[in-house]
Amino acid sequence: MSFNSVIGQKEAVEILQDEIKKDRISHAYLISAKKGSGKSKLAFEFAKASFCEEAEADSCGSCINCRKMDHQNHPDYKVISVLEGKSAISIDQIRELKKEIAYKPYDSDHKIYIIEAAEKMTKEAANSLLKTLEEPPSFATIILLVEDSGKLLPTIVSRCQQIKLRNVDRAEIKKMLLAEGLTEERAEIISLAAAGSPGRALDIIEIEDYFKERQQIYDFLKDIKSKNTIEIFKITEKITSLLKADFPCFNLLSDWYRDIMMIKQDYLEAVINKDYFEELKELAAELSLQGLISDLELIAQTEEYIERNIREELSLEVLFFKLRQPDQE
Repeated sequence: MSFNSVIGQKEAVEILQDEIKKDRISHAYLISAKKGSGKSKLAFEFAKASFCEEAEADSCGSCINCRKMDHQNHPDYKVISVLEGKSAISIDQIRELKKEIAYKPYDSDHKIYIIEAAEKMTKEAANSLLKTLEEPPSFATIILLVEDSGKLLPTIVSRCQQIKLRNVDRAEIKKMLLAEGLTEERAEIISLAAAGSPGRALDIIEIEDYFKERQQIYDFLKDIKSKNTIEIFKITEKITSLLKADFPCFNLLSDWYRDIMMIKQDYLEAVINKDYFEELKELAAELSLQGLISDLELIAQTEEYIERNIREELSLEVLFFKLRQPDQE
């Protein structure tokens, strides 16, 4: 693998390659993009290319440093992320980084530390990191990966070279999916559902029964106004189970109501679930724009509740009973 494996981020790749070529790698970078856009991949390939002994501003894949990176055992490279079972990056993790970063590199002339989901640092951890960013060792580079740079301390942002990744063009994602062996129809559907995120597309194709489960959810939603209490309890149980398996239920729910809204406003090219176009079109004629906005807000609110560990089944039951209510202008 090399920078060629980073999909749809040509400008960001060129910036980082230029840094390596001119031997002016910054002490800190802030790479921001939504989930699945390739932040982690880009940071890894940048580190690998900077360590490579053979290729110019890229990785050869065969030198000792490239092999160590591929086997995740390069002594001058480390990734810090939220630990399993935790909700934030702790000050202890940053203290450990500060302790390690003071030592000179082992196998290279520099060290690279990547902090994933850096916006999830505790306030104490962020303030501790700030001190290192103010006076970094000359041989060290820290790369912060975030979805929303606005959640970081402004003083941290100001001390980093910022690189913002763009949404990847749907055609590029579809090309990637076709190369993975998907049919034209499925590659089209997933490339639309990915919403500019190659990572999201790759996550979807790893789900064995994605299209089967998607059909069950959408077959329920298209007739939700006529569903009885028992049927709502059944779909709630089903989705609760799927969520535990990291199935993208809320993406599907949001996409469904978003598509109806797009059709209602005559933005037909923006419809994601084109294989359900006729059903969506019928619903667009029945539902009000304000009602659709309220439905999308309910879905987002329910997802937030569940992320905050409010009971999944109860939250979903309330959601579906409200979605079932007659639309009101």
